[in-house]
Amino acid sequence: MATEAPDPKTFKSWEDAFEYAVPAVRRMEQQLRGDITGNRERLRTLVGASYRDLLGTAESIIEMNDQMGHVETYLSSLGRRCNTKTLGKSSTNLSLLDRTAAASGRARYALVSQLAVLRSCPEVLARLLKKGGSLLLAAKILVVSRLLHTKLSEHPSIRTYIDSMRARLARLRQKLLAHIDRQLASPQLSSGELVDTMCAFSLATSSSARDVLRHFHHVRAEAISAYASLSGKPEAYILEALQLWLRTLQDTNAIVPRQLSQSLAKLKSTPLFKDPSVWSIKDFDYDIHTKWIGDDLKNFMPYIRHDDLQSSMIVDHLTIWAPKTLDAYLSNVSLLLNSITESTVVVHLRSKCLKLWMSNRRHYVGVERHEVFDRLRKPFRQRLGHLIQGDSKSLKGVSAQIMLIIQDQRQTPSQLPLSLWKSSIGSMDVSSGAEMFLSTIRDNVYGADDALRVVVHSYQEWLVVMNRWVSTIKELQQLRWDDSLDDLDEDDDTEERLESLLNTDDPQYLERELSRCLGAAFDNFQATADEVTKNVVNDASFNRKAAFFLRVLRNVKQNLPSAYANAELASSVVNDLQSAIAGYVVQNVMAKHLSSISNAAKGSMVHGRLLWNGIPELPILPSPWTFKLLRSLQLTMADTGTDLWSSTAVAKVKSQLRDSLILALSAQSNVESITNGDEKVHPTPLAITESSENIQLSNGSGQTAENDCEVQLLFDMTYLAHATSSPVSKESSDTFQDRLNKVESESLLVSTSAMQVKKSAAEYWKRSSLLFALLM
Repeated sequence: MATEAPDPKTFKSWEDAFEYAVPAVRRMEQQLRGDITGNRERLRTLVGASYRDLLGTAESIIEMNDQMGHVETYLSSLGRRCNTKTLGKSSTNLSLLDRTAAASGRARYALVSQLAVLRSCPEVLARLLKKGGSLLLAAKILVVSRLLHTKLSEHPSIRTYIDSMRARLARLRQKLLAHIDRQLASPQLSSGELVDTMCAFSLATSSSARDVLRHFHHVRAEAISAYASLSGKPEAYILEALQLWLRTLQDTNAIVPRQLSQSLAKLKSTPLFKDPSVWSIKDFDYDIHTKWIGDDLKNFMPYIRHDDLQSSMIVDHLTIWAPKTLDAYLSNVSLLLNSITESTVVVHLRSKCLKLWMSNRRHYVGVERHEVFDRLRKPFRQRLGHLIQGDSKSLKGVSAQIMLIIQDQRQTPSQLPLSLWKSSIGSMDVSSGAEMFLSTIRDNVYGADDALRVVVHSYQEWLVVMNRWVSTIKELQQLRWDDSLDDLDEDDDTEERLESLLNTDDPQYLERELSRCLGAAFDNFQATADEVTKNVVNDASFNRKAAFFLRVLRNVKQNLPSAYANAELASSVVNDLQSAIAGYVVQNVMAKHLSSISNAAKGSMVHGRLLWNGIPELPILPSPWTFKLLRSLQLTMADTGTDLWSSTAVAKVKSQLRDSLILALSAQSNVESITNGDEKVHPTPLAITESSENIQLSNGSGQTAENDCEVQLLFDMTYLAHATSSPVSKESSDTFQDRLNKVESESLLVSTSAMQVKKSAAEYWKRSSLLFALLM
């Protein structure tokens, strides 16, 4: 339990307080201190209030004493003045003064007062326009100044001053009308401010309600058209102009004809000089001059026709104005969009404009919602189509670079980069991701040089742009319009139709346009490729240029835009270039080894005859010329570029090599036939007989040297047949097989021996094929 504090009132002496526990004493101390503080504050409040009351009473007594003294002074003064003689004299003088003023100064006073007010009008009007005051008040002052000017123009004595004042008022009137037009063109005005501005125009120009509405629409149309000529961000002006057009429709439906007619009628109900906003202007000194201005001016009320505007007229007017202004706006939108080159900006701006239109729930007089919706979409869709077309044509720049490199001898593509086995590659820095090392490896693998890198870089930039269009179209398809469509308050069918137009129709149009433009761009690229191929084939250094162009085509075909699929792109060009390079390689190889092939066809001597094996002895190794031929072919292909030899290109090399071999062997056979005539004697075929004791040759004298050459040639031809076999070149394979069959028949081997030779050649190709990897 907590110890309760004792009550000090029960103590008889101070010593009783210390008979309790320390916590209880401390709690009692706190309680006493709180009571002391509270009593002190109450005492201070009572004393302070009484003191202030005493001071107030003293001041009141002093003030009453002063007032009583003044009253006694005034009463004594009145007593002295209020006598019959003095009053009679004052009355006589006053009557005399009134008669004199009425007789001689009334006209002059009226002239002076009117001049004073007229003189103040330009200053007040200029101050209101400079400080952004009420335009309606400024228009009222302008009307007052016109009235005074008309009244004072009857006095010939002040004609010069009146003429100068008229010119000044005319300038101020033009400034006022300019301020009114600027105010009418602002979309930030509230309905009340807009009505006041219209009334100001009506007063300044004496226009009826119909004229005011016509001028209002004219000013808004000019303002909407003026956005196209403003410098700055075109996307901001497009939105502001559309917002101004929509605000004009809103304002017209809101204030015409009711609010405008009521405000104009109110202006006609009160004289201008009795308008509080006019006579409260201190510059006019209305309390002084009102007596002399004249009743005709003080009671003047402007005449404005306020009832000449009906609802049917508004419908007819908007039916003409709204579509006409929308046409001008859309024309300006097309002009402004032409200055925008970023597709994302156009898409974002399209979304904002359409949402701005759909966010207005009301149905406006003179416009059809869905027609405006379709017309708003059109310029953005056209601009996106033009941007796609322009970006796709950039592929011509890549084609131009290729043509320049091919035609300019100084830019002839260089040889392949450093070999992978060079010591300089092994000593490259591999820190920070080994970028240089990896780049060198890629250049070796893909045969990249400076010229190829330039072209590929340009193409990759173009490819990024075209693939970005695919992303843009997907973004259009995925845009959400639920909130904006809900604002339309339309039925479900209409919402589905609009959503289909936004997310399906426009993206499909852009997809078709993208596909068409890509097709046209690659058709142009195909034409350039055909022209380049003709130039390359007829060029002295066609092998390097053909290799360069093949690498370009490979990069292009491997990196086509995702929206374009054409596996046959430049296929004929690739085929022609591969055939040309294959012919170049085979021609160089055959030129080096033609004599060896001719010697093999002559059948004069067999190298490596001692290495034959078996019974009967048959070759197990190809001739040196065969190995050298394939080795030379491998090196020549590698020098041309290892990256060029696709399966199709290798098949062309094999096919042309077979054809060249057939021609070389056939030419040598024809030479021998012409030399020997028909008297050539073939040795008898070999017959192999087997017994349990031994195996011997049936002719008893062994094989001839000429027959050995034919057998070795059969092995070599079979070996080459395996090396140059290709499922693509079937026709050349059949021709080569015919030649192989002919050699087999000339070798005079029995079928088992011939099969053994072919088998040995096939097995040897399996063991040695990796030496000729490019032919695999």
